[in-house]
Amino acid sequence: MNILPKKSWHVRNKDNVARVRRDEAAAEVERRKRDARALRAEQEVRTELLRKRARLGGRGRSPPSPGGLFPPAEEAPNREHEEEKRREQVRAARGRALGLLTYLGQSAAEAQLRPPWYLRPPERRPRSPGAPPDPPDPPDRGDPPDRAGKAAREGEGKRRSERRAGPVGLAELRRQRLAREAAERARSRELLARAGDPRKLT
Repeated sequence: MNILPKKSWHVRNKDNVARVRRDEAAAEVERRKRDARALRAEQEVRTELLRKRARLGGRGRSPPSPGGLFPPAEEAPNREHEEEKRREQVRAARGRALGLLTYLGQSAAEAQLRPPWYLRPPERRPRSPGAPPDPPDPPDRGDPPDRAGKAAREGEGKRRSERRAGPVGLAELRRQRLAREAAERARSRELLARAGDPRKLT
């Protein structure tokens, strides 16, 4: 039993054949219209060029060269082509704004005009001379409150003194670091000795 021609999607179905013929006829009509528009635009360009040459030739200048009737692209702009290009640019800009990809393998960040907020560097505002200093960093959750507050106060004092002192040399910074490390080692030894720990730090 051959039921394939009775299927609605079959290519030899009468309805499908008629639909294809209708579509082909409509495409042919559209192609003819497009060709007629292109021919009309070309004739307008030629007419404009001939008028321009006639005006220049009538003023006593040298006759136009018989090189050809078609002007270079910069002399006679194709309005339809320019309008189509403008529409394409608007469509592409709208697609970029929506985050649509323009080619395979492109990331959403590349398709946008500006990088997303998480890829931009933080914006620094200039400080005015009378502005208060920056707030201290939030304390560590593991630190007891009094120790965290003390650390924040010490950090604020160091920042103030550094601002007053101005630029410091590398040797001075190294000396300060070594002094801080020595003070921290002495404090650790004292704490271990108070706790009765027999280990000694060297």
